[in-house]
Amino acid sequence: MKKKTKTRDIFLKEKKQGELNFSINSDVFICSKCEKEFEKPWLLKKHLKVHHISNQMATNTILDKPQQAKLIVENTILDANAFDYLSDKDDSSSIGNEEDNIVDKENNIVNNFFDIEMNSNPVFNAFSDMFSSVAAADEVSMTDDDSEIPKEVFETIVTVNDSTSCYPFRNLQTMILFAFIDGDNDMISQQMLKKILLVMNLIIEIQQETPIGRTFKLPRLDTLLNYQARKKSKMPVFPSQRISVPGSNGNAFTHINLPSDHLRFLMANPKKSKLILSMPNRTPNQSICLEQGEKWRTHHLFQQPMHTVNGIDVWFGNIVYLKTNDCSIRFLIESFHMANKNIFVRGYLVRAILIVCYGIEVAVTNLRVEQISHVDTTPVERDHYYSISSSLTRLSPAHDFLLFGVHPMKKPMSLSVLPGNVDRDTVFYKVRIVSIILFTDSTSGNCSKQYNPFESWLVRCAALPFKDRNSIANIQFLSTIPKKDGENGMSLLPAIVDDFKKLEKGVKMFSAEDNEYILVVAPILWIEADTPCHLELCGLLGPATTFPCRRCYIELRRAKDFVKDLSYFRECHERRTQEHYVLANSSSGRDTEIPNALKIGMSTPANKISFRDHLTGRLLELQLFDPEKNTSVEILHTILLGVAKYMVIDLVKVMLKNDTATIARLSEFLTDYTQSTGLSRKFTQNLRHSDSFLGRDFKVLLQILPVILITEFSGNHELDLVIPCFVELGQLCSLVFVCQVTSDFDNYIIRIDNAVKHLIRALFDYNKGTKNELHKAYCTKSKVHYLTHLKEDIIRFGPALNYETEKGEQFNKHICKHLFHKNCQNTSRNVCLKFAKQIALQHVIDERFIKDNNKSLFYYTSFGGSRELKDNNDTGDIEDDTIQNNSFGTFVFRDDPISCPCIRLVSGSVVKFLSIVPRMDNDKNNNYAKAVITGEHSYVANINLICKLDLHIFCNPFYIVNLSKFGSYWFIPNNLLFDK
Repeated sequence: MKKKTKTRDIFLKEKKQGELNFSINSDVFICSKCEKEFEKPWLLKKHLKVHHISNQMATNTILDKPQQAKLIVENTILDANAFDYLSDKDDSSSIGNEEDNIVDKENNIVNNFFDIEMNSNPVFNAFSDMFSSVAAADEVSMTDDDSEIPKEVFETIVTVNDSTSCYPFRNLQTMILFAFIDGDNDMISQQMLKKILLVMNLIIEIQQETPIGRTFKLPRLDTLLNYQARKKSKMPVFPSQRISVPGSNGNAFTHINLPSDHLRFLMANPKKSKLILSMPNRTPNQSICLEQGEKWRTHHLFQQPMHTVNGIDVWFGNIVYLKTNDCSIRFLIESFHMANKNIFVRGYLVRAILIVCYGIEVAVTNLRVEQISHVDTTPVERDHYYSISSSLTRLSPAHDFLLFGVHPMKKPMSLSVLPGNVDRDTVFYKVRIVSIILFTDSTSGNCSKQYNPFESWLVRCAALPFKDRNSIANIQFLSTIPKKDGENGMSLLPAIVDDFKKLEKGVKMFSAEDNEYILVVAPILWIEADTPCHLELCGLLGPATTFPCRRCYIELRRAKDFVKDLSYFRECHERRTQEHYVLANSSSGRDTEIPNALKIGMSTPANKISFRDHLTGRLLELQLFDPEKNTSVEILHTILLGVAKYMVIDLVKVMLKNDTATIARLSEFLTDYTQSTGLSRKFTQNLRHSDSFLGRDFKVLLQILPVILITEFSGNHELDLVIPCFVELGQLCSLVFVCQVTSDFDNYIIRIDNAVKHLIRALFDYNKGTKNELHKAYCTKSKVHYLTHLKEDIIRFGPALNYETEKGEQFNKHICKHLFHKNCQNTSRNVCLKFAKQIALQHVIDERFIKDNNKSLFYYTSFGGSRELKDNNDTGDIEDDTIQNNSFGTFVFRDDPISCPCIRLVSGSVVKFLSIVPRMDNDKNNNYAKAVITGEHSYVANINLICKLDLHIFCNPFYIVNLSKFGSYWFIPNNLLFDK
């Protein structure tokens, strides 16, 4: 039998004029006018209508009795203020286990009261009467849905809502909002106030448009906070999971939003499902998307095994007829992929040798899917098929598996979804591949960021375009866990690995794109993290160990007697392979002998070469995780917070430690550079504080410091050794900080490799040449060494900017915000619940109500658009409407878009032409070029900007083209021919 819930009253005795006390903890219903008590709410409703509403109207409005009677009986407005917090309806009952649904019990009780004291104020009297009447109507509506609030209640306020009676406020609503913002110590941010004002305006507008006869009603607070645990709620619920994790005090419980559950919501979203699906892209000699990376193109879990052609699913291993006049040629399908924006099928030509003898070519062939005619359903017999190389041979293993093997992703549909006359063995689930990027990092539950550490996990879909992939709306939260009592982010790995093992095999989900249930395979592309966390994921000691590299067995020691030649730091060493990681993980003490580690033919115990038991060996169970290859070199920590930080601190705190005049002069040039129109961000920090610079500070500084040092400080004996280091570092950063390479990718890889080698050589020469005792050798730093592996990752995944961790670290501020506002009793549960609600709400609203997210103020304000992650990468990417006065860039004529790009200076509505001066050896070595104005000009209306440039420094008569600006060193040589 259902337990009867007590109805709570919100009326208390009126103590004195101007003081109203609203409470929800009483068991009786008290009239706020005459203090009479009632046991039933309908009795109070009847009492109010008969005894008080007409009196109130007579007191505050100028109406005769016929008008009053007419207004009381007929002209009532809709119930716009019935919050209905205390309803006893069945939708308040919980479903299942409340712990499983993670109900927010702390916010399940409302106990608000207002204490306002304004003696003999007519505005307040009307305001007070309005609240009394509204409260009465609200309480009555809790048991009677057809309750109405008389229109006269609001007309009374209107009669006194003028500038004289509301002085010093402009009007009554202004007074209420001022009281809301500054009336007490409850804090509210400007961002939240914007959202509140927008929501108020939207609700008022909706209320005004509500048809007569329909009730306008706001939901109960419990409906908003705990809908996920209510039986009659129609809102989708994201199922946060409660899991057990090991700790020093025994097992503890935490919560996680699993990747597979995120994918279920994404696949069911019509707008997002088609964006997160993708095939390998085999367009040659470019890298404009992650699908063109070597791993995506070659690993079997990323290969698309089927595609729908002319309404028919064509599968891996099918032999198909082609749309040709030669019927003797068929095609054996291996996979499908993209190239040059077209879909291709990859496989082998099948030729008829004799009537029942067929030869399969060994060479792989790619054909457009439009060339497929239909599937050959003739049974295949092994004795009739051969492989063709120089002659007929027995079927090769690849051909044999295609013809007679069973693809692991090819799974028959369930009987429950098939018509009765369809053979289950002939109908299979469609397969869609969604590549995943994992991110893990540490954050803090305190504002100081020094205490109360937490570690979190995030996930993103790799197929999204670069800009969308780094948007806050497409970063999915998995979990956060306090780092204490032996628990940390690695404690979540068992749950994450188990989920991804299922996703590697395929999980059935509903696809809005296909409008049916399909099989979703979600392999991990890479794991993003900073250097210490990557080492922990790989089960290695920290970066200060003797063998700090997770890719190879280079030995790095900081002792002064550790002397090696230049080739030692620039060349490859013995690889730390996946087989070595598996061997090391086979024993808890890490004492397994690793063969061929330090030297060919020699075995070394794993614990002697930095292997350590970090309980992260579960990752090795995944088919897609290779510690050597899937922990990409991360440029934020390796370059910006690594090499760049070393060099800037060395410049300021070592080279120029006592030279205040040079530092002051350098600071003046940096300040002057804030006027440059070529950079979207400005460097405004004090060089003396370089120890505390963030990654975004180094991003700006590295683009301007090399050209300043070259043009203004050349010839300074103290700086001559360090300037080449900044020049080479600026050149490397200009190459690395690009999100795509549209052409000549092979040459791009060569330039990256050369830039790394030149930088290491400059650092090596600086180490040998300096006599300063405070200087530290940088070639022995592990972050410098990791640069030698950067080329491998760019080939495997694409440009390094794709796996920079800055956006993930920016997302930490949102996690911190949730941590700040929790009571520290069950933070993991509470934060997971909050993000789970966000996912469910965004799914519903994005799918049904928002037509164009980019133009919707509601979507922009309510779903994180106003808190978008900051883009600190000044890569030169532009839009047509970003042309600024006094700015430089490369332009093409609008009527001739294939014309050769040229450098122009925008001056009002006119653009002045500049020409590049052929570079001398000194210009090349110092990474800049020179340009002069030619005297020709055109108009802004006639040209299109394709890349912003930095030519802030002017050395009469030359403008200095700063090639250290991100993207310039790659863009200009490939688009502007200026070298002899």
